[in-house]
Amino acid sequence: MPGPGPGVSVILFARAADEALRRSLASLREQDGIEEAEVLLADGSGDPRMADMAGCFPGLRHLRLDPAPMPVLKGAAIRAAAGEVVAILDPGDVAEPGWLRGLRQSLEEKIAAVGGCVTLDPAAGTVDRAAYLFEYGAFAPPLPGGPTAGDLPGNNVAYRREVLVDWCGDLLLRGFWKPFFHQRIRGRGGILSLRPEMRVRHCTGYTGGQALTRFYHFGRCFGGMRPMYVSPARRLAYRVLCPLIPFQLSLRHLLRAGRRKGTRRLLPSAGPMLVAICVAWGVGECVGYWLGAGRSCHKVV
Repeated sequence: MPGPGPGVSVILFARAADEALRRSLASLREQDGIEEAEVLLADGSGDPRMADMAGCFPGLRHLRLDPAPMPVLKGAAIRAAAGEVVAILDPGDVAEPGWLRGLRQSLEEKIAAVGGCVTLDPAAGTVDRAAYLFEYGAFAPPLPGGPTAGDLPGNNVAYRREVLVDWCGDLLLRGFWKPFFHQRIRGRGGILSLRPEMRVRHCTGYTGGQALTRFYHFGRCFGGMRPMYVSPARRLAYRVLCPLIPFQLSLRHLLRAGRRKGTRRLLPSAGPMLVAICVAWGVGECVGYWLGAGRSCHKVV
């Protein structure tokens, strides 16, 4: 009979065999106890060079998949994972020393999922700073630990596998779309928690056009999918009120960045681009409510 599965499965997705992915894999190799974990690479690149990169990581499970958007690749890796705990690290993000240890300790508690701290690469330019504030400003240090009524960072998060598969199995068929999973988990009484010791460094290299296009497609995909999970009355409310979204997002992110010690210093340089990103997402979300997701969900990377 086969032995028990590994306690932790760590998944990465890949759309390209590039230096960003190499950094992520290198940071995992340095984690204490990584040899006891299962590491899966969901490869949707179609690049033959990926086999060489995967071969540099002893024991890595290389899942060769058809080209697909990020949530679909993550979903395929989650379904293939054998661990009792499934952790997600995005390509390009660097797991800092002690990341895996903090993750293991966190999920000894009776919680459904845990997320950690996301720091900004010191070399980040203005556009990258703005994108960081939009996506991960809520998880900048100093980060309070313990159960949270807020969100968890999608690039530094771990779940009990039973939560993903048993509670959210129907959602998983569409891929891993974090907002809808967290909504389901909370609806089932699951606890989401933060642990500052779980730290990753966020490394990107966006141009302004790339950032605005990316967040437009994220917003439109979200706006196209969200109505599937609510009542007709709420769908109508989304359509009527959606022109306010760019203003609401801009106010929320500017105020949050200004209140937090770890992000306040970024506002003078990144504030205008942050507002532009909020507008791009808001316009995309509004288009999604009225016209559907179109091809935007296929462009989420």
